[in-house]
Amino acid sequence: MLDFLGVTEHFSCMENTPFSFPALFRDMAGEAVSLDGVIFSGSIVSANQEMVEISIEKGESSNEVIFSFPALPEGRWSYNVLVQADDGSQRILFSGYISVLGVSRVAQLAGGPPMKNRTLLVAMPGEATMRLRMEWMATTAAQAFAYHALQASKNAHADAETASQAAKTATDAAATAAGRAEETEGYAGSALASKRAAAASEAAAGTSATNAARDAKSANDAKTAVESLAATWPETVNNGKQQIIEARNEAVTAIQDKQADSVLAVGRASQTAQQNIASAQADAVAAVQEAEEEAQGTITPLVQRAETAKEAIDQAERRINTAATNATTAATSAASSATAAQQALEAIPEVDASGNMTLAGGLTAAGAINANGGVNIPLAVGAPTDTAAVNRLHAAGMAGVTDIFSQHAYLNTGSITATGTAATTVLIPGQYAQVRVPAGTHSTIVFPFTGPNGQHNYSNFAGFSIPWRIPGAGKITIGIGRGSKTTRSDLTQGSYSIIPGNNLAHNSGEILDITFDNVRDATRGGYVVKVREIYALSEAEGWRVKTTTSFVPATHNEPIPSIVNKIIYHQRTQYKFEREYISYGSLYLLTGGGQTVQLHKIAAVRGVNAFETGLGISSIVTDLPGTASGDVYMQVGSAVRTLYQPGNINPVYYALEALARNDIEAEETADFVDINIPL
Repeated sequence: MLDFLGVTEHFSCMENTPFSFPALFRDMAGEAVSLDGVIFSGSIVSANQEMVEISIEKGESSNEVIFSFPALPEGRWSYNVLVQADDGSQRILFSGYISVLGVSRVAQLAGGPPMKNRTLLVAMPGEATMRLRMEWMATTAAQAFAYHALQASKNAHADAETASQAAKTATDAAATAAGRAEETEGYAGSALASKRAAAASEAAAGTSATNAARDAKSANDAKTAVESLAATWPETVNNGKQQIIEARNEAVTAIQDKQADSVLAVGRASQTAQQNIASAQADAVAAVQEAEEEAQGTITPLVQRAETAKEAIDQAERRINTAATNATTAATSAASSATAAQQALEAIPEVDASGNMTLAGGLTAAGAINANGGVNIPLAVGAPTDTAAVNRLHAAGMAGVTDIFSQHAYLNTGSITATGTAATTVLIPGQYAQVRVPAGTHSTIVFPFTGPNGQHNYSNFAGFSIPWRIPGAGKITIGIGRGSKTTRSDLTQGSYSIIPGNNLAHNSGEILDITFDNVRDATRGGYVVKVREIYALSEAEGWRVKTTTSFVPATHNEPIPSIVNKIIYHQRTQYKFEREYISYGSLYLLTGGGQTVQLHKIAAVRGVNAFETGLGISSIVTDLPGTASGDVYMQVGSAVRTLYQPGNINPVYYALEALARNDIEAEETADFVDINIPL
């Protein structure tokens, strides 16, 4: 089994055009390496995270693999090709992006060179210095298609004169072909008779229409083919000479048109256009040569078609008759089953008006029937009788373990900042603070966190929950993971209060921005919540924004975010520095009020790695616009930070996923564009 080293490869293709390419695996000396037993897989991810499989098959040689990609619409698609290692895990062979070009852009690539081999290095297990060479056709599929289409067009033009001369010779052969027309008409007549018999059989099988539908369709298709043959053949023979002359002229015109439109035509017909053109040319030349040598060679295939059509109709007739018989048998069996079911139903004891059921023969039990109508089953000697107490003790122990894997992130109440005329009150130092924003004003409030935590290389950060409440419209922004973040104050609600700092590590840190507009949707009965996640998989790809829109149901008297008690984030395991976007974590709201559901999932996010993340959160930023009606008060409490449990798994994440209602309605990803609009 091979253990491959993933590499990045980007290429382009044409819209709505499937394509494939082979890859050859050799050692560094150029010798072929067998891939027997190696399992490949691959997929393409659309902009809305839909998965499309890549077809991967072994080639004719033992070291060849053929990758076949489906037709895709215009746009940019990510893909990856994986290989299964000895331990069953999936390793990336190569990955990247596919740029799908519209047909109008293909002409720009037509003048390029043909495809050339590209060599990628992949690693062998066991020895870090050993490498294989994977060779594949690396020039873009669109450029290769256009190049070969132009070459095929030139070849077709050269063959035009040969086809024109052969067509003149075929004119003389048409007269001989007329003598075979009567024989063909005889076969057509027999086929029509068989068709009528098949139609009669189809009518007789009406009760089995579902099973016989596809056979009836086959018979109808054969009937249409035979009728067309019988109706058009005499006219074809009588007008053969004129048709051949017209065909010659049309061939010349079509070839001339093909020269002008070859690139666009091949874009719609896929990479097999060159093969189709060559096949059509070969068929045309062969047909003319056969007509020159012997007219009977032209008639024989038509006679065989008529015989084949007749046989198809006969087979369809037999299948229809069989289907009719099967339908009759099935109906009889169904009737018998219905009778048996009715008898079984009648045998079930009925419950009378008082709720009692009378059983034939009475009820026999080893123990006495108790007052509840049940039977007391005696326990074996020595068996525990108070299992409820044991269960309660076990549950209490598990709750204690859960508490052990939690740690407080205390509010640094002495460092809280608020812009404008807002006033901060520390109600409990390190635990609880309140900010008052006067009527008609705005404030950006930064709440830093501190506390004891393991550090060194890995902090084991798995998630947090923060008590947080604002009475109306506003937003909360949280930076998690490794690296610095830059905070900005007094911006509009649509702006970003936190953006990546100079050393916010790509693939290790991200920012979560949650906006509440506080406008109730009276028709749907609830509130829209928007989450914007700022992240970057690599420095080369740059920062991206994933926007998630959720809808949280609530009554008119229970507005969002006024009834929000906590903002909660948890991830199932550590983020693995992926080459593509994978959701490891989820964002939740814990609400109060008279809600039937109190836990709401409002976003699925990428997550962070625990390397040098400290508390995981350094601070939260709240943007709070005041109201004209009076002062606005908001409250924040100390956070609870959760650590990974044995195996680097976070069971709290799975518990939240099971309890929460998924309120996510839409997700959209775009390049990050900083929005910095002052109030």
